[in-house]
Amino acid sequence: MIQSFRIKYLMAILILGIWGIAHQVHAQNSMGATSVAMGQTGVAIPNSNWSLFTNPALMSTNENRISFYGFRYVGIAEITDMAANLVSQTHWGTLGAGVHRYGFNLFSENRFLLAYKNNLDRFHYGASVSYTHVYQGGDYGTAGAIGFDAGLAAEITNDLWFGARATNLNQPSYGDTDEELPRELAAGLSYLLTPEALVTAEIVKDVMFPLSFRSGVQFEVIQSLFIRAGITTQPETYSFGFGYESNRWDVNFALQQHNPLGLSPALDLAVKF
Repeated sequence: MIQSFRIKYLMAILILGIWGIAHQVHAQNSMGATSVAMGQTGVAIPNSNWSLFTNPALMSTNENRISFYGFRYVGIAEITDMAANLVSQTHWGTLGAGVHRYGFNLFSENRFLLAYKNNLDRFHYGASVSYTHVYQGGDYGTAGAIGFDAGLAAEITNDLWFGARATNLNQPSYGDTDEELPRELAAGLSYLLTPEALVTAEIVKDVMFPLSFRSGVQFEVIQSLFIRAGITTQPETYSFGFGYESNRWDVNFALQQHNPLGLSPALDLAVKF
């Protein structure tokens, strides 16, 4: 009985350690298998299914969408990212709602978001408010915090987009503690080299981690079928993936390699209506 408890305790420490590294690898603002495959870029990609997280200023303005996403860190079920979001068009602009969860029975974090976007010609702006709730097993209790994000984007030419995002501008912290939510600035470009080839580049600075450079490429090999690849620095990762996009639904898969953590798969599905 005691030995079984010790094994579970050691396993929990190991998982939390991996989770801590993975948390740096895969920031909570990088959602969707397309973003993972393209080096966790997305701050300047218009009409992405996961713009609500990556840059609310670039949520789709053409249609309503509901999307689902899963990312399993190095194959460990206990630290799987799961997310969903809904984007809806209204007379006042685009509205979005999302939920994100990761963790296991000893530690979990749940985040709920509401977002809004609009545009003035080629200039796009958006903002979101989130509530993050943390649960810690045993007698460590729970806590929550409210954060505010903002995003901007500009269509410089028909093929070139600029985007930027600021996360948790209000510097929120959990409950009465000094444990702050991650604060991050990101800016980047996306460029359509040809009708089939898209290139992205971003810089991301979390206040707790070194500056990270990220880049990705997407190529439409045949109509509606895409292959993707990307890299990141700080930490160093490599990724690739593929996806199929139709008028009614999208499905995307990605695989990310991190040294020394290993391979992490991602999958998402979106329905348009």
